[in-house]
This record gives sequence, C-alpha cells and structure tokens, in this order.
Amino acid sequence: MQAEKVLLELINSPECLSQCQLLLEQGTTSYAQLLAATCLSKLVSRASPLPVEQRIDIRNYILNYVASQPKLAPFVMQALVQVIAKITKLGWFEVLKDQLIFRDITADVKKFLQGTVDHYIIGVMILSELTQEMNLVDYSRPSAKHRKIATSFRDTSLKDILMLACSLLKELLAKPLTIQDRQQESLAMHLLKLVLNCLNFDFIGNSADESADDLCTVQIPTNWRTIFLEPGTLDLFFDLYHSLPPMLSQLALSCLVQFASTRRSLFSNPERAKYLGNLIKGVKQILENPQGLSDPGTYHEFCRFLARLKTNYQLGELVMVKDYPEVIRLIANFTITSLQHWEFAPNSVHYLLTLWQRMVASVPFVKTAEPHLLDTYAPEITKAYITSRLDCVPVVIRDGLEDPLDDTATVFQQLEQLCTVSRCEYEKTCTLLVQLFDQNAQNYQKLLHSSSRNPLEITVQEGRLAWLVYFVGTFVGGRLTYTSTDEHDAMDGELSCRVFQLISLMDAQLPQSSNEKVELAILWFLDQFRKTYVGDQLQHTSKSKHFPFLGISDNYSLSDLRCRTMFYTALTRLLMVDLGEDEDEFENFMLPLTVSFESVTQIFNSSFEQEEAKRMLIGLARDLRGIAFALNTKTSYTMLFDWIYPAYISVLQRAIELWYQEPACTTPILKLMAEFMQNRSQRLNFDVSSPNGILLFREASKMICTYGNQILSLGTLSKDQVYPLKLKGISICYSALKSALCGNYVSFGVFKLYGDNHFDNVLQAFVKMLLSVSHSDLLQYRKLSQSYYPLLECVTQDHMSFITSLEPRVLIYILTSISEGLTAIDTIVSSSCCASLDYIVTYLFKHIAKEGKKTLRCREISQDGQRLFNFMQQNPEVLQQMMSILMNTIIFEDCRNQWSVSRPLLGLILLNEKYFSELRATLINSQPDSKREVLDQCFRNLMEGVEQNLLVKNRDRFTQNMSVFRRDMAEALRSEGASDPGSLDMMS
Repeated sequence: MQAEKVLLELINSPECLSQCQLLLEQGTTSYAQLLAATCLSKLVSRASPLPVEQRIDIRNYILNYVASQPKLAPFVMQALVQVIAKITKLGWFEVLKDQLIFRDITADVKKFLQGTVDHYIIGVMILSELTQEMNLVDYSRPSAKHRKIATSFRDTSLKDILMLACSLLKELLAKPLTIQDRQQESLAMHLLKLVLNCLNFDFIGNSADESADDLCTVQIPTNWRTIFLEPGTLDLFFDLYHSLPPMLSQLALSCLVQFASTRRSLFSNPERAKYLGNLIKGVKQILENPQGLSDPGTYHEFCRFLARLKTNYQLGELVMVKDYPEVIRLIANFTITSLQHWEFAPNSVHYLLTLWQRMVASVPFVKTAEPHLLDTYAPEITKAYITSRLDCVPVVIRDGLEDPLDDTATVFQQLEQLCTVSRCEYEKTCTLLVQLFDQNAQNYQKLLHSSSRNPLEITVQEGRLAWLVYFVGTFVGGRLTYTSTDEHDAMDGELSCRVFQLISLMDAQLPQSSNEKVELAILWFLDQFRKTYVGDQLQHTSKSKHFPFLGISDNYSLSDLRCRTMFYTALTRLLMVDLGEDEDEFENFMLPLTVSFESVTQIFNSSFEQEEAKRMLIGLARDLRGIAFALNTKTSYTMLFDWIYPAYISVLQRAIELWYQEPACTTPILKLMAEFMQNRSQRLNFDVSSPNGILLFREASKMICTYGNQILSLGTLSKDQVYPLKLKGISICYSALKSALCGNYVSFGVFKLYGDNHFDNVLQAFVKMLLSVSHSDLLQYRKLSQSYYPLLECVTQDHMSFITSLEPRVLIYILTSISEGLTAIDTIVSSSCCASLDYIVTYLFKHIAKEGKKTLRCREISQDGQRLFNFMQQNPEVLQQMMSILMNTIIFEDCRNQWSVSRPLLGLILLNEKYFSELRATLINSQPDSKREVLDQCFRNLMEGVEQNLLVKNRDRFTQNMSVFRRDMAEALRSEGASDPGSLDMMS
C-alpha cells in the first residue's frame, strides 16, 4: 500500500517526467528503474493523454535509453518496451505535420537489428510487445476504437513483422555452431515468441475463450497465403524443433499448433491437401525421433498439435495423405505409451483422447475408399487406458500418491472422450472389460471370504472395481441410437448385469464397511444407465421378453401377471399429468382394455373357452386395479366408473360366480372391487344428483354375497388349503366392505327406506363368512385379522342396530373375538377391538341411562338396546372378562395403545361397578399390609373426579387418571416386599 501511494504521488507530481528520467539515469538499483518505467506506463495510459510532442519525446528517449543500456535487467527492459508499445498503440492514428508519427516504429526497430545480438534482442522484444499490446483489449476504453487500431495494425504492419521474424529465424538456423550460445538462445526465444504473438493475433475480433483453445481456428488474412503456401515456412519450424533445446523447441511446437489451426478457407482443395501433407510429414519426423518429447512442456505442446490436426481437418482428408498409415501407427503407439505412463503430464492426455474421439466419431461419415485403420488402433487405445488405470491403483495406494479418481472433473472428462473411442469395434472392448471385471470381482470375493482379510489388498481390489464400474457406465452411456445394434445392446446388458451383481455384493458388506469410491462409481453407472436405457429410447430398446407379465409372449405364468398392476399404475400416473377433464383422451387410453372386455364378453356368449377367458380376466382385473389406484381425483375416477358400469362390471360378477373355487381368478377381481371402494382423496364424492355411490355399493354387495355364499359351499378344507381357497378371499371382501362403510359416500339408511336389501344382504354375508372361521384363524392369519377387526369397528360404530339383532350365539362369537383380540400383539387389531368394545359399551350405557325416559320416538331404539341389555344380563361374564383383560393390560403389561384401552374401560367400570370393586379388592389383598394403603389410594385416584357418564370431557379425565394410575401401580408393585406380579394376573 505504501509503494502504491508513493507511485501515485510520483505520477501526479508536475516534475514526474524529470524525476523518472533521473531515476533511469542515476538509479542505483534495477528496482528504481522499474519504478520509473511503471510510472511512465501509467502516465501514458491515462484517460487524458499527454501532449503529442511529450509522448514523442518519451518514446524517443526510451528508444535511445535502451539502445545505450542493452544490459538492463530483463524485467526493466520488459517494462520499458511495454511503455513504447502503449505509446505506439494509443497514438496509432495521431497526426503531426501530416504524418502518422507513431507508425514508424518498424523503421526504428530495424536500427536495433543492425547492432549487436543484445540490440537484436531488444528490437525483437519491441515488435513482440507491440504485437501483443495491439491484441490486448483494454476494457476501460471503447472496444470499437481498439478494433479499429488492431485492424489497421493487422493490415499495415503485422504481415511484415511475421515475415521479418521468419527471415531472422532462418538466419539463426543457418548458424548451427553458435546456436548453443546463450545470447543466440535468447534471441531465438524472443523471435519464436514474436511469431507466436503474430499467429495468436485476434484477426477478426472474435477470439475464443482460452479455456477452449482446442477448438480455436486461426483466421489468417487472405493476403498472407503466400507465406503459408511456401513449404519452407513449415519446414523452418520443424527444423527449429529438432535443432533447439527443449525450452525453445516447445515454443516452435506452439507456433506449429497455430499453423495447424489455420482456417481451411485460406487454401484451395489441392493447396490444403499439400499443406496437410507437410504437417503430417513433420509429425512423422517428430515421432520417429521422439527424444525431445521427454520434456513435459514439449510433450504437452505436441499433444495439442495432434489434437489441432483433427480439429481443422476431416478424417477423409487425413486418410488421403501419403504417409497416413505409418503416421496413424506412430500416433497410436505414442498414445499407448503416454497412457501407460499415467503419472507423466496427466493434463496432456486430454488432447490425445480428443484426437481419437474426433477421429472415431468421424468414421460413419468417411466416403473415401482408403482405410482409416481406426478399427485396428482404437481398441488398442481403449485397452491401454483401461489397463493403465487398473495398474495405477496398487501403486497409488502403496506409495500414498494422489489418486486420479479423486479428480472427478478430469476423470469424467476423459471418460466422456473414451466412450466414443470404445464404441469402435465394441465387441473387443466388451470382451476385455468382461474378462477384467470377472477376474477382479472373483478376487474381491475371495478376499472378503478369506479368514485372514488383508485390508490393503481389499482396498486395491475396490479401487480396481471402482475404475471398472466407471468404464462400464461410460461405455453404456456412449450408446448412439443411429449406430447401435441389438448385439451392442446385449453387450451393454452383459456389462450392466455385472455391475448390478456387484451392487448386491456391496450391499451385503454395508454393515461392516463400504468404499466411497466404489459407491460413487456405481452412482455414475446408474446415471449413465438411466440416460441410455430408461429415457426416450425405452420404447426402442424394450422387447416383449422384457414384459412377460403382459402375457404377450408364449411362455408366461399366471404369477407374472402380478406386475401388471404396478405397470398400469405407472402408465396412468403419466396419463394424469395432462389429462384434466379430457374424456376423449381417457377413452383412447382405455381402448386396449375395451377391446379385451369385448372379447371376453363374446367368449361368454359363445363357445366359452374357459382358460382363455380366465387368462384375459385375470390380466384385465390387475390392469384395472393399477389404473384405479392412480386415479385419485373425482373427475378421473368418474371417467373410470362410467367406463366400467354397467356393461363390464357384470362380466366380473359372472366370473366370481363361475370360478369362485379358483383363487388365481377371484383374488384379482376381489382386489379390484376393494380398490374401487376406496374413497382415497375423496374421489368417490359424486355430485348430489348422481346415484353412482349407491350403484357402486350395490355391485360390491352382489359380488361379496355371491362369493360368500359360493365359498361356504366348499365345505371343510385342509389346513394348507384353507387360507388360499377361502380365508384370503374373505379378508379381501372384508377390506372392500370396510372401505364402503367408512367411505362416507353412501347413505345406508336409504336402502331400508326404499326396501332395497343389498345392505342387509352384505351384512348377513359378513356374518356367515365370519361364523365359518375359527377364532384361532382370525388371529393366526394377519391379513384376515387386519381386515376383520377394522370392519367390525365400522359396524359397531354406525350399525349397532344390526349387532343387536343378531342371534345370541353370533353375539357370543363376535364378543369372544373382541376379547381375544384385546391381547393381540398387532396394535391395529388390539386398537380396533378396544374401539369396537367402546361402541358396544357406550350403546348399552346410553340405553340403560334412557331406560326411565322412554318416548314414542325412541321406542324402536329402546327395543334394540333392550335386546342387547337382556343378552348382557344373561351373559354377565362376557363384559366382566374383558374388564379383567383390560385391567391386566394396564397394570401388568407394556401397553402400547393406552389411550385406546382407556376408552372402553370407563364404560365397563360404570356398567360393572360391583365387579370392579371385587377386582380391586382381590389385587389389594394379595399384597403385603404395608402396600395395601398405597394400592388403595391408587384406585381411589383412578376414579377421582370421574362422573357417572361417558361424555368426552369425563372420558378425557379418566384417561389422564389412568396414566397416573398405571405409573403409580408399577412403582408400588416393583417396590421391595411386593408379591410376584405374575401371581396377580386377574385373568387366572
């Protein structure tokens, strides 16, 4: 900051120029001279320029100064030369006495070229800096002015500068004996930099981003053709490459990179072919004598040179060159050697892979008869890359080197290039990769199962597998639609299969360990696989053998058809994206199913080929269930209902009636009906003028009644047949009925009002099917219990009049099932039992409470309640047993649904206060005298503040008390001196 402050003060000082002159002439250090040069540079670059005469004086002074001081420090010389360049550029159009006074710089420079070698170097530096300055965009000044100056410089001076530089290089090359002299080397370096600046000039004002230099084309002016057409021009730089030391030969190659990038339109076709031939001849000479490529900088420039050849010339032009076969062989060998030495100049590999990628990508478009030979060399390049990366793994791990896989940006870039190369002679690539994958996967498995697991060897194998997975993902991702064949897709399948097997193996190891590099490689593979085979090309790569569940192949089984539900769910969700209210679109979507249903209807009405009809109906039921599952809006569901009712739903009814004894047929149809009854997202809330809700329930009632009556005719079944042939169908019927009763889209009172018996029939069918099932089976089969108990909860909640109308033996059966379900491990079952019991107890309690308040309006209700009351009086042990179970659960067990248990318990206590007092006394008396008072207080606290009603507020009070009661009882019974809790089980 202090130095910057001093510099600003010096620039703003009126004596700035004289002080700078003083520093240059009398400064004791090079840094004082640098300060003066920097000050002058900023002074001449200001927005308000100095007078023309002053700038001329500064320029002439510096020219004379550097001429008299040729041994200045390089950085001082560079700074002073830069001042001359800035003055020349900014005053390019300045006129004094009818002369463009700043354009005579070339004449001034030629005076330097007549002096010593040091003066030679200064003159070349001035031209080089001037060329670079003319090409440099100053964003603080108008860009239009910059282009005007640059264009004028290009048209008036740049060609002469380039020709001068080339002639000086020829003179230099003609003195091989003195070329090792340091001054001569310095001169050669500055001349090559001058040529490079000329060739790097932005000729038309559209210079590409430097980061994309491999795509650059040099827009050489047309009037430069003679320079480029002369064979000696290219020969000069190839000769310089061979003659100069590595540091300078690198610059010669940089110039050749620009020569190779010359725009194609500069030449006619014959001229371009000749020019390319000279470039290829030079490449051949370099590769035949590759000693100079041992220098990393030279090697890097040569790789750029090779990449530029394919960037600017077509493969069809390259194969026409006389030396092409030999040169492509040499380039292939050079590339293979480079890939094998993976640790040497890794950034240069990009250019080599670019060359091969573009050459292979051009193969389909080559029209010439000459062989391109890429089918011979491209697989070798791929093999070299694969094997070199696998071989580097143990070296990296054992020597602790930087892992190439950690640089994912470079890895992905190279893999993207390699994927194109790998697709040339893909069979060879796949064979190699399959062999390597199998070999390394087997070694990995052996290490995992070895008794003496070597962590280092396992890490090495995982590193190799990570590379192999990256390669598979790359090659699969390189698939091109217009060149791929079924054979190539099969090869992709072979490779992908191995990765999926590796995923399974890695998953099995997850609890113990996992390798991050392998997991990242697998994610890369999955992404490439998705893009290639799970995207737009899916319809082209899908074959009938991939969809056996659609039944379109000859070899399929009924079990395959299960996948159709999920398949049609996915299709329907895609349809729903833009369906809206478009009924025509929905009809088009359903057209294949319409045709199938019509075919089934014809079969029913004709010869009736049962097996064919069964197969079609099973598929249709699964398809429709998938579609119904995805239709979660009222509009879309209504479209489906209108499509299936009434014509096609009668076909399903007919199938249930005929094939009730075949679960393979009835199960999909019953599940379809259960799905139809689901009021998911309120999709069944039809308009008030629509009878669809009642019509749907009527169809469900018919199907359940038909199935229930028929299935009961099967008689006694063996234990292994009872679930598939009977209980599974019953559980589905119960699920469908539960959905209907709880769906809130049917007013069930309408049925009795209008004399429709469908509701009563389905409830009777429910009871008949229930009585055919043993209590043990109800709890043994999870799906059955999870459908029966929630259904019973719905029935007891809204249809207690039906429960009270049942015969005593049926009531005993239902209440016994509730009693056994209260202790079930499954919370769905136990919670539903508690809810059902609560509804029953609440109904009974309300009846008793109203017993003295009978009116004509509630006489019928009173009769229903009286039947239940009479039954309970005759069978008091039923409710008493359930009270014991609930108390036992609260006190002695891990109650996971405490709230659910509390709801019926209060009603039971209020209905059976005497029995509750007996339970209380039994428990307290079984404990030591010291604990009885504590336990008695717990029971008093349980009923504290609880009133003789079942209002919500009173229930909540009891639930809170019960939570405290449970905690206090547990503490009391755990304390010292308490009896063994196991002896207190009130159910014993």
